[in-house]
Amino acid sequence: MLPPSLWNRLSCGFCACILALAARAQQPLPVTIAPDGANDLTIATVGEGMVEINTTGPDPYLFTQPLPEGTTVAPNSILEFEYFSLTGTTDLQVFIVPPGREENSVKGPGLVPSQGWSSCRIDIWPARVRASQPYNQLRIDFGREAGRSIQIRNMVLRAQTPEERANESTARNGRSDSQGNVEAEPPLSGAEAADARLNAYLGQDIHSGIDISVGESTIAIRGALGRSDGDNPNAAHWLVEIPIEADYGDTSSLNKLEQITAGWDEEFEINAPRYAEDGRDRLYSRWAILQEPSEYDPLMTFGTYATQVTPRPGLTEAKPRNRKGLGGFSPGRPVEDIEALGVSAVTINIMLDSYMRTEPGEGRTPYPYCGRTWYTDDAAVANLDDHMLSAAKYNLIVSAIILLNQGKDAPEGEFRRIVAHPDADPAGIFVMPNFTSAEGVAAYAAAMNFLAERYSKPDGQYGRIHHWILHNEVNSGWVWTNMGDKPPLTYMDAYHKSMRMAQLIAWQYDPYAKVYISLEHHWNSVYAEHCYRGKELLALLLEFSRAEGDFPWGIAYHPYPEDLRDPRAWEDETAWFSFDTPRITFKNMEVIDAWVKNPETWYRGETRRDLQFTEQGPNSPDYSEKSLTDQAACMAYLWKKMEPLDSVSMFHFHNWVDNRHEGGLRIGLRRYPDDEEDPHGRKPVWYVFQALSTPDEDRAIEFAKPVIGINDWSEVNYRGTIPEVAPATP
Repeated sequence: MLPPSLWNRLSCGFCACILALAARAQQPLPVTIAPDGANDLTIATVGEGMVEINTTGPDPYLFTQPLPEGTTVAPNSILEFEYFSLTGTTDLQVFIVPPGREENSVKGPGLVPSQGWSSCRIDIWPARVRASQPYNQLRIDFGREAGRSIQIRNMVLRAQTPEERANESTARNGRSDSQGNVEAEPPLSGAEAADARLNAYLGQDIHSGIDISVGESTIAIRGALGRSDGDNPNAAHWLVEIPIEADYGDTSSLNKLEQITAGWDEEFEINAPRYAEDGRDRLYSRWAILQEPSEYDPLMTFGTYATQVTPRPGLTEAKPRNRKGLGGFSPGRPVEDIEALGVSAVTINIMLDSYMRTEPGEGRTPYPYCGRTWYTDDAAVANLDDHMLSAAKYNLIVSAIILLNQGKDAPEGEFRRIVAHPDADPAGIFVMPNFTSAEGVAAYAAAMNFLAERYSKPDGQYGRIHHWILHNEVNSGWVWTNMGDKPPLTYMDAYHKSMRMAQLIAWQYDPYAKVYISLEHHWNSVYAEHCYRGKELLALLLEFSRAEGDFPWGIAYHPYPEDLRDPRAWEDETAWFSFDTPRITFKNMEVIDAWVKNPETWYRGETRRDLQFTEQGPNSPDYSEKSLTDQAACMAYLWKKMEPLDSVSMFHFHNWVDNRHEGGLRIGLRRYPDDEEDPHGRKPVWYVFQALSTPDEDRAIEFAKPVIGINDWSEVNYRGTIPEVAPATP
């Protein structure tokens, strides 16, 4: 059993996309896996620098090749590698060899299942300290079960980062007061205190209300003072601005604008300048009424965002021709498929930090925004223009998926460092925007404004972004939109700010623009540690919307099968017809349809929220006839399941083409581009997708009935009620 001080040095989890590790004199040292000597597992090379490991027994382990010279004396104690695994492992253990004994090893949590390339980090220093002889090799144990599959790349040894050293020191030394005495019961942490303030804020009994509309140069705030028992009859009332980055409990961050002279229950209207003296745009500020003095909370209203923005004229509403969409659009892909398949919409990934810089330089264009000059990357913008204009050529509805890379490895002052959330753990592939500082907010706003302004021009000069999907699968935010280990309410507060800012900025240029929350298929369960339930995040988003001014956000849901590898979704065991279901997959998509149709979830209680399935597709485990048939049958099955669900406006098939870097998944309409038998070849699912919503549909999908085990397509549709609590036997 390792002592706590040594356990504190263990850190293994999900990851970011590109690692750097192992160090001789602070330089990473590459580590490669030995092809021989493995036990209870197989090792196969599946790409350049990438191996696939499949465990076959209860004691799976492998060895590395001899370590580079100098490894044992350099400060390279962190073993790190990227992995892609839909199964994960029960635990992870690393031995130094020789001697390879238990006391010369360290243990860490198992690899958490990951649907993208994540990283694992484990500190082998405790094993090195106890070593009685020089070592030249590592042994890595992958849990204690057969049937686990892991792809690994970029394995290295590196030195600790300054942040890791600081975290270790904090964990080792504990908390102490100003006299150096260790506290027996430490106060709430910063995250816990912030979460408590949020809870108290949303739980207020509010009797006053305001409504905000934004014009070109002014912001109109209208409201009325509603009196409650705790109000001071002699108090003064002020209109205050709350910057989006301000903490709810910090009254010093409130900007008093004007005293309200209206009496109780009297309406008032105040026009405030839209732009602050420093050029800051108040478009995405919150507004509230402050009472002074006050015995209780001085805020008489929630911090309220604008719900109306006067847009630039010229755009008309665009609607898709049908519900067929494709994910990951790129001009380099077989664009002839767009017309052949009858596609009417696409998603385009936009890595936000690729387009904006803080300093001038060659190939950069100045972009003045709100009192500061930023710089756009000409090459990145030209590439996005190419994507957008290609989509416009085919009259496609474009949904932009806004993503942010990790920023901690970027130099101070660089845009990527400023815009990324400072609490993001390196385990995350992508991160949350930074809403902890005015500079972070300004960076995010500048980039989003640049995109919205450019891709919403009335003449369509560069194409058009119609929908904005904010980040990726936020209920698995630890992997896909990381901001550290945060309670659900704190996490949703930041995500809601991102959605709100994107909507307000987009509305300036396109009154029909809409933002979407991105969720994967875990509904009332979690994907992994530090993740969230999709059902809970939606409930919190509704709560923020009702408190701070409702806006017409939609849902970008990903109802993959429960096992992404298995296309036989009709056999899913964790997809129940209940609002308590662990997952919403192709099998029970009626559940999310029922949620959207519940008037309690509607925008302003009047309009159903738009629901799109923006990333999903059945897999073909291999290219055997059975696998390809099951994949095609699942496409027919899910389409017939979706057919009567009028809440679903779009289905984006992911992926267009099989991708070697998706952990062995083959969820494309076409084969791998480098497939030996039929490179880039059309799979049977391609022809099924082509026939859907055409006169040829019935003939093209008839084959699927015996595969699924039905006689008529009406058998796949659930027509019962959706209870709130799961039945005893699903």
